[in-house]
Amino acid sequence: MSPSRRDAVDAAALEDAAPRADEEAATASPQPELRYLGPVARYLGSGASVVERQLPFAILMTLALLALLSPGLEATSGSAVVLAAAVTVACLVLAAFVPWERLPEWAPEALALLQFVAVAALRQGSGGMTSPFAGMVLLPALALAARAGMVGVMLGTLGAAATVLLGLALGPNLHPSQPVVVRSLFVAAIALIIGLVVQESTARLRQRNKVLARLQAEQADALRRTREAAASLGKSVSLRRAAHQQLVSVIDSATEQAIIATDADGMVEVFNAGAERLLGFAQGEVVGRRYLTEFHLLDELLERDPQDGAPPAASDHPTLLRSVLAPRAAAGKDVRDWTYVRRDGSHVTVHPAVTRRTDHDGAVVGYVVVATDVTADREAARLKDQFVGLVSHELRTPLTAVLGYVELLLDETEELTEDQREYLQIIDRNARRQLRLVSDLLLTAQMDAGTFSISPQPVDLATIAAASLATAAPAAAAAGITLESDLAPTPAHADPLRLGQAVDNLVANALKFTDRGGTVRLVVRPQADGGGRLAVSDTGIGIPPDELTHLTERFYRASTATRRAVPGVGLGLAITRAVVEAHGGHVGVTSAVGEGTTFTVTLPPAPSAAGA
Repeated sequence: MSPSRRDAVDAAALEDAAPRADEEAATASPQPELRYLGPVARYLGSGASVVERQLPFAILMTLALLALLSPGLEATSGSAVVLAAAVTVACLVLAAFVPWERLPEWAPEALALLQFVAVAALRQGSGGMTSPFAGMVLLPALALAARAGMVGVMLGTLGAAATVLLGLALGPNLHPSQPVVVRSLFVAAIALIIGLVVQESTARLRQRNKVLARLQAEQADALRRTREAAASLGKSVSLRRAAHQQLVSVIDSATEQAIIATDADGMVEVFNAGAERLLGFAQGEVVGRRYLTEFHLLDELLERDPQDGAPPAASDHPTLLRSVLAPRAAAGKDVRDWTYVRRDGSHVTVHPAVTRRTDHDGAVVGYVVVATDVTADREAARLKDQFVGLVSHELRTPLTAVLGYVELLLDETEELTEDQREYLQIIDRNARRQLRLVSDLLLTAQMDAGTFSISPQPVDLATIAAASLATAAPAAAAAGITLESDLAPTPAHADPLRLGQAVDNLVANALKFTDRGGTVRLVVRPQADGGGRLAVSDTGIGIPPDELTHLTERFYRASTATRRAVPGVGLGLAITRAVVEAHGGHVGVTSAVGEGTTFTVTLPPAPSAAGA
C-alpha cells in the first residue's frame, strides 16, 4: 500500500472512531443495580431539586386524602386531616420559594421533619392506632436516610418513633394494650433498619455516580482529543498528499536526470521519465519488479564491495546494494562514476547521487538515486587528456633541441654581434617559457593518470621560500613591486623540487596581479603539531568571491585576469594544489576585490604513504 493510501485509511479510521464512541456511549445499557436505583437517586438523592424531593410524599398524601373520601373510610378528626393537608402544601410552597442555595446544605432536611408532623396529623385524623396510613411514616425516614447519611438515619428513626408515640399519647385509650405498643415500637425499629439499608445503598450509588461522572469526563476528554488528532491527521494527510503530488510532478518533469527511488532492499519504487530515456526501460517494467543493482555492471559492484571476504552472489541484490551506498576507491578509477547497462545491453557512464530516506524514527526506509549521464563528458575529458599528453611529448623534444643549439651558439668562441646575441637570447627565453608550459601540461597529464608522485626528504620550508623570493626578485624589481618576507625555520619532510615549484607559482601569480607600488609578502611559520604553514599575500586587484572555488581548476582564469589581459593559461594553481595535496596538505585562499589576495599552504609533518 502506498504512503498516501495508508494516510487516507488512518485518517478515515480516526474520523469514524469519534462518532462510534458517541453511539456506543448513548446505546450502552446501564448496569441492573443502576437501573433500579436510578429513580431513588432522582427523587431522594442529592441530585434532585428540593421541590422534586417533596413530590413522592405530596403524591402519596394526596392519594391518602382522596381515600378518606371513599365510602367505608371516614376521617375521625377533620381538623387533623386538614392539618396534614396544610403541612403538605406548606412543604411544597417552602420547597419552591425558599432560596435554599443560600442556606446550609442540610437546611432542606427540615422539610422532612415537617412531613413527620403531616403523617402524625393524618394518622390521628384517620383512626389513630388503627389508621391504614400508619406506614407513611417510613417515607420521610427513607428520605432522611438517603440524603443525610447516618445523621439522617437517626433523625428518621427518632421521627418515626416520635410520630408513633405521639399517636399513643393523644389516643382515647390511655392504657393501650401490649400488642399495640409493641407494634408501634416495631415501626421505629423498621424505620431504623430501612434507613440503614437505604443509607448504604444510596452511599454506594453516590460513589458509583462519582466514578461514572469521572469516567464520563475522561471519555469526553478522550473523544475531544481523538477528534483533534483526527483533524490534525486529516490536515497532515492533505498536506502530504499535496506534497506527494507536487514531488511526483517534479520528478516526472525531470528528463535530463534519471531519478530512481527504492525501498530499503533496493527494489525500485519510482522510475521517472529521465530514467526511462537513459536506460530504455518502461516504468511498468521496472517498478516493483527490478532492483537498482540490476542496472549496474556486476563486476563493478563486486570490485567496489566495501566488505572483505567472499563476494555476494549475483542474485543477492540487497547485499550488492552496499557497494552503491559505500563504494571504495579502485585504482585508476573515479569511484563517483558508475556504469549502467541499458536495456539493449549497451553501457552508459553515470554520476549518481544517493540519498537515504528515513522515517520519523530515523530508520532507513529506502534510497533516492539521481543519476546524470556523463558519458560524453568523460569521453571528452579522456580525449583532451590524451591530446594534452601527446602534444606535450611531441613539443618537448624539439624544444629541448632548440634550447641545446641556442646554448651552443651562445657559447661559441666566434664573436657574435650584439644583435645576433640579443636574437638568440630572445629565442632562448621564449623556448624556455614554452618548455615550462609543456612541463606543466605533462604534469597535469600525470595527475589525471594517477602517476604523479613526490620524493620527500628532510627540508626547511624557509629555505625553499627564500629561493623562490630570490628567483622572483628581478621580476619584482622590474614591475616596481616590493617583496617582503618573514621566514622562520620550519623543518618538514617534503619534495623540495615540487614544493619549490608550488611556491614559485604562488609568488609569480601575486606579482602578476599586483600593480606597481604594491607589496607581495611571504610568511613561513612552523605549526605546534609539526609541519608548517606558508602564506603568500599581495595588495593586488583581488578576486571576486564567486570565483574563489574555481581557482585551482585546470585552465580556469579569473575574470580580473582576462579583463587585464594578464598572461597565463590557468595551470599554475592547479599544479600547486596537486603538489600540496600530494604532501597531505591543504591550499586555502581569501580575497577582496581591490584589496588583495592571500594564499595559504598548510603542510603536515610528513606526507601520507599514498602521496609518497
